[in-house]
Amino acid sequence: ASDVYKRQMIDPDSLTDDDFRKLGFHAGLEVHHQLQSRRKLFCNCEPVLEEDPHNFDYSFHRYFRPVLGEMGDFDEGMLIEYEKGYKVIYYANERNTCTYEMDETPPFMPDMETIMKGFILAFYFDCKAFAEEVVVNRKQYLDGSITTGFQRTFIIARDGYVPLQKGKKVRISNLHVEEDAARRVNWFDTSERTVYYNLDRLGVPLAEIITDHLDVDTPSELIETALQIGRVLRISKIGRRGIGAVRQDVNISITEGDRVELKGVQDIHMFDQYCRREVVRQHSLIEIQKEMQKRGLKKEDFKHTYIDISHLFALPPKKKVFATIFPKMKGLFGKEIQPGKDFGIDIFEKSMLITGIPTDYHFHSDEFDENSVRKCNNNYSRIPINDELYQKIQTLLNTKDSDAFVVVQGSEKACMHALKKIIERVKLALEGVPQETRRVTPDGNSEFLRVIHGKDRIYPDTDTPPILIDFEKLEEWKKEVGIKPWELLEELSKKYNFTQNHVDLLIRDNKLELFSEFTDELELDGTLAYTLLIEKPREFRRNHMPLTNEVIKRCARLLSKGIIQREQLNSVLEFLQENPDSTEETIKEHFSTQYNEKELEDLVKKELENLSFEDVSNKNMAFQLVLPNLVARIIRKTNNCVSGGKIAKMIENFLEVK
Repeated sequence: ASDVYKRQMIDPDSLTDDDFRKLGFHAGLEVHHQLQSRRKLFCNCEPVLEEDPHNFDYSFHRYFRPVLGEMGDFDEGMLIEYEKGYKVIYYANERNTCTYEMDETPPFMPDMETIMKGFILAFYFDCKAFAEEVVVNRKQYLDGSITTGFQRTFIIARDGYVPLQKGKKVRISNLHVEEDAARRVNWFDTSERTVYYNLDRLGVPLAEIITDHLDVDTPSELIETALQIGRVLRISKIGRRGIGAVRQDVNISITEGDRVELKGVQDIHMFDQYCRREVVRQHSLIEIQKEMQKRGLKKEDFKHTYIDISHLFALPPKKKVFATIFPKMKGLFGKEIQPGKDFGIDIFEKSMLITGIPTDYHFHSDEFDENSVRKCNNNYSRIPINDELYQKIQTLLNTKDSDAFVVVQGSEKACMHALKKIIERVKLALEGVPQETRRVTPDGNSEFLRVIHGKDRIYPDTDTPPILIDFEKLEEWKKEVGIKPWELLEELSKKYNFTQNHVDLLIRDNKLELFSEFTDELELDGTLAYTLLIEKPREFRRNHMPLTNEVIKRCARLLSKGIIQREQLNSVLEFLQENPDSTEETIKEHFSTQYNEKELEDLVKKELENLSFEDVSNKNMAFQLVLPNLVARIIRKTNNCVSGGKIAKMIENFLEVK
């Protein structure tokens, strides 16, 4: 069977929107965005981050263990985290950390200003069901990112939506407010079993917006949904700005697959690639499941029998090599499930994260093929297995032609642990795609992070009493809601023929209020206001001359009064930057024209007389070539106060050039 089994996966880059729909693709978002606040959510510390995360006043360390959920059961994800056995070291600073972040003090009452902003945000998303009583819950985390071992979170509202351009609505299933986690400050080495966090970010208020993952069936719709949510957070001015202020998790599934959460997807430009590669991974795992069933494999076929083959190797002190057989699995470990990654490596990544043995010290028998994924990508195992050693291992294990085997090198305890996790993962392959939380990697692939948490990880917080929200407060907070991004697009596209990109730049650069001031109060044309607010600052930045808002406002007032013309924008902006104290009279004198209509005609005639085309066969073509430079020269001589269109028309009238 292994000889005819196809190792090739679907090319992720070849998938079209129709392909995604046929595969039953669905995706949802969990957008985590820090909220503007004067204090942290459950204490009075200032929500500021250290410029250098390795800077700290003191440190301490913790170990974590799971606790029973409200129903008396352990959450499976928590048990996996506990199995990793991390030691967690925390860095802390006096100015943004107190005994609450250290888990030495119960929480203070939640920040009501932040709760209000959560409700305002819910109104932006047209949520229908609001919490009448804010109940704080504990959500367990044993990865060390929260000193208590749980995150305090509460539901604000449900049943909202964001509209997409083609009329589709993506439901917002839940909107939460919660405390942010500590930030990791070291490049994690799984073999060390130690992680480091800075507590400056712990407790910063965070909004979590969760979309219904059944409403999105293409990556392009997922990207549009993320952009719409981002626009709301920007236009509302509720969210914080800056690197790390927003983080997104993506939940993906296909038909016959299962929900997989991709953690920490920050770059929206990578959404498409992550979706493609996760779809291909799930499709490949489904193929492996069907092939295992076709071969008649059952979970009981995989025995926890670990064979010591250390005597075949020259090993460092305290290191051993163990192997185990996987009957009828030949060819399956070598199945490519993501570009540059086969099924075996995917399993080894899970083993590495839990046990600390690097993937380099794992080996599966399909790697020995010349066309194996690992060899083709020059990602060789560090376990030195040549032809002779390969045959010895097969003889020692007494494998059949259809069998596969796995070899692991490390301490005896770690090897036993690794092989146990590998066998458990292979058994799961008979069920298809396991529910997992996975972290994305820079190449667009993903690797195991933890089992998806279940309901047993959440239970009510006994430290904080419920907070009643009355109807009057809701009505008062609703008045704080401004125009929504999709409403703004509809308005500006009708008035000025603006596109989504125009609106996005106005929102992103925080120029909406100035735009309204320029168009409503100063009565500037919308296109001119946009040029002054968006295009000119970008143009001047490219020339290393950043414009201040005050300069832009002065220029807008001069345009409104008719003191300067649109064609003089660049000259006026340069002048105002260099002469910030100049008066209106000075500007009027400097930029006013000395040319009336008759003088302008004389200037154009004089410039035309200076042109000579005696030696050119096609004078009309030659004139068209020099026309732009001629118009530009005349504009400069008029002090940029006459439009190029007017001068070009005057030239055509003189020469009757069409």
